[in-house]
Amino acid sequence: MNLEDIQLAALLHDIGKFYQRTSSPHSDKYSGLTRSDFGESGAHGKWSASFVADHGLGEDIEDLVLYHHKPSNSMNPEYARIIRDADHHSASEREKSESKQEVKEHPLISVFSQVRLPEREKAEGEYYLPLRELIPTDLKGTKPDRIKRQVMAGWNLEREYRRLWKLFTSEVAELKNFDVSTLHHLLKKYTSLIPSAVYMSVPDISLFDHLKTTAALAGCLYLHRKEGNGGKPYLIVSGDLSGIQNFITSVKSPEEAQKGMSKRLRGRSLYISLLTDAVANRIISEAGLSQPNILFCGGGHFTIILPNTQEVKDILDRVSREVNQRFIGAFNAELYLALSYIEVNGDELKDFGAIMDKLAQRNLRNKRSKFRELLNEFFTFEEEAPSQTCAVCGLPSSSTICGSCRSHEELGARAANADYMIRVHGSMDSDFNEGGISYFFETEDSVVSRLDNLADFGGRIELLRLNSTDFLGIQDRIQNENVSFGFTLMGNTVPVEVDGGRKRALDFTEISSLSIGAGKLATLKMDVDNLGQIFSQGLENRSISRISTMSSFMDLFFLGYINQVASEFFFIREPCDGCRDKLMSIKSEIGTVYRPSSASSSEICDECRERSTPTIYITYSGGDDVLVFGPYDDIIEFAGRLRNEFREWTCENPSIEISAGIFMGGHKFPAGKAAEIAEKQLELSKNLGKGKISVFGETVQWDTDHFMGFNELLEFGMRLEKLQRNGKLSKNFVYSLLKLHESSFNEDIRDFDEWVESQELRLRIKDYVPYYVYKLRNISDREIRRELFNEGIRFIPWIRIPVSWVSLRTRNGDIHE
Repeated sequence: MNLEDIQLAALLHDIGKFYQRTSSPHSDKYSGLTRSDFGESGAHGKWSASFVADHGLGEDIEDLVLYHHKPSNSMNPEYARIIRDADHHSASEREKSESKQEVKEHPLISVFSQVRLPEREKAEGEYYLPLRELIPTDLKGTKPDRIKRQVMAGWNLEREYRRLWKLFTSEVAELKNFDVSTLHHLLKKYTSLIPSAVYMSVPDISLFDHLKTTAALAGCLYLHRKEGNGGKPYLIVSGDLSGIQNFITSVKSPEEAQKGMSKRLRGRSLYISLLTDAVANRIISEAGLSQPNILFCGGGHFTIILPNTQEVKDILDRVSREVNQRFIGAFNAELYLALSYIEVNGDELKDFGAIMDKLAQRNLRNKRSKFRELLNEFFTFEEEAPSQTCAVCGLPSSSTICGSCRSHEELGARAANADYMIRVHGSMDSDFNEGGISYFFETEDSVVSRLDNLADFGGRIELLRLNSTDFLGIQDRIQNENVSFGFTLMGNTVPVEVDGGRKRALDFTEISSLSIGAGKLATLKMDVDNLGQIFSQGLENRSISRISTMSSFMDLFFLGYINQVASEFFFIREPCDGCRDKLMSIKSEIGTVYRPSSASSSEICDECRERSTPTIYITYSGGDDVLVFGPYDDIIEFAGRLRNEFREWTCENPSIEISAGIFMGGHKFPAGKAAEIAEKQLELSKNLGKGKISVFGETVQWDTDHFMGFNELLEFGMRLEKLQRNGKLSKNFVYSLLKLHESSFNEDIRDFDEWVESQELRLRIKDYVPYYVYKLRNISDREIRRELFNEGIRFIPWIRIPVSWVSLRTRNGDIHE
């Protein structure tokens, strides 16, 4: 049997658990088998074997899945032992349940509800996930719920299992080629929300992540044992790109380059994502392995599991050297790939978090002495100084804007309009190429012709649909036999309009003009607090499968769910008469458009939403890191909305929080510089205790408890804005509140302790009360006066945020209701 047979068998070894939970019978041919035949806890093997036989995958794979709990009964005992050992190494950490549980009565428990950092409170109970397929455009339907019955259609999950199995098997029946990569993506679609083990285990590991890690480990064991190597069979590899922030944002904005700045920034961000993906795929390709061996890849980081052989170590050393050599030449050593690995055995995989922690420490040491083995590359003497440098990146160039910066702009534009990404395991002229892995971004109209052009290429080609799990429908149009099919998620919401029959992304000047009131462009930076600690210390049982499950669900949010949140912020050129009255008109750089006054205030018909254009420009989203541009008011609302959705996604867990920083500038302010300032605002939020947002010169927590929080402050700002627009409050009254705040509170805060002290001080100081009461006398409406006295007074210590919101939103006369 070959490597692909072994990995296919490993991917399908527990598919019988899915099948069995539908209450459908297994094939009659296995009816006479008993526990002594298939092994302890191996009854599901009969259903796994039935599935394999039904789809004609051959007697060898059928035999392996049937006897993976009892290899001695297999006709291929050596290979069956590989599946058994990989299965045990993936699942040996399973947390035991206090009692036996009825399998079909227990949905998947969100692994986020199990996280607890030292000295933090635990999440309030367990949260449950609905049993359904992954639908990237409806990930809200995947959010966890504290009440188990809320995610179940009946008293048990049999109805859901039957529906899901029918969908899964109907797609499997469509497959022309039953390859590891395509099967991997199908299993991800249908088994990511299925618990792997329930009967005697806490069901917080998905079936997909158990199947995936088992396939990865089985491939490694096969290659390790094939070479007759002793010792530890696995290499856990960690890649970490440094210099990402400077690479993305340290770009100038000369007048001649201003128009392409939005696409260039996005192109640079996408370059980092593709670079990480290319390096990871190059390594597994050269090692002869497949997608399951990439445990995590995103945000400039990747984790791979490989066989512990000298050949693989040589591959890692060569790839690391070649990538960093190119970074010296192409980017003046601005980027660096730190690559580390650890030899482990199956028992050590029980604490995969500790392995990740060690790898992170090794990569940190690598970064401190980066390019150590390539010092000679730094001292290559230039015989002749370059005649000029690129106006954008500052590197030597024969033209005003170098070819690299032009290519980043083109890459950003191609990806924004694409429906598919093609990954080719070979070097060729393409949208992106790194180390022998090439990428093309294609639309629905162009993808088939692109693949036709690749008809003579004999290597591996992966056709990945962007942000959609309906990826098999195109099979009949593809003639190439070496193509596998799948999907990938990408935070790719961009304001794109059709202009002259072609799609065109709006530039930053046009986007800033979509703001209500002041025409300002805002930059938002966000990332998860303590993410490394969450993975390395947050779980009591930190196994490879559990860590993989947590990585998968973090990816779903930052690569998929973020698009849904961003889609709630939009404009419409020509709304219907019914919707027009619910919208505000704006005289923008692209003409008069219509926007909701806030993302939550309007009910827009489906037809108008179909014709809407998003205002949010996701420049980068991956791992746990977000960089977004947009109209200042939409960005402020978007930040709060994304954080609140993230909290629900992570089970309101006190150990999991996110921080943010926002910068607002005019449309001519350099976008790269704006991103740098937003990053500094994010650092300020983290320095002052994390779980905060810095905006309008204030750093506040997200929710109100003892101190006032951002969500309530923004809501109060919207109420003040509405009162002012309706003539109930004067601009003078609103501005006087800001003066009142500035005269009462003047602080220089540097750390968390000082921040807490300042918040306490704001609660104690009451000098502003008489002046505030005096100002309220100028409000003629008695009810509003009473409301602002009884409720509004508690906002005064933090009034800068609400007042700044009102000031910007009501600044000019280009908007009318």
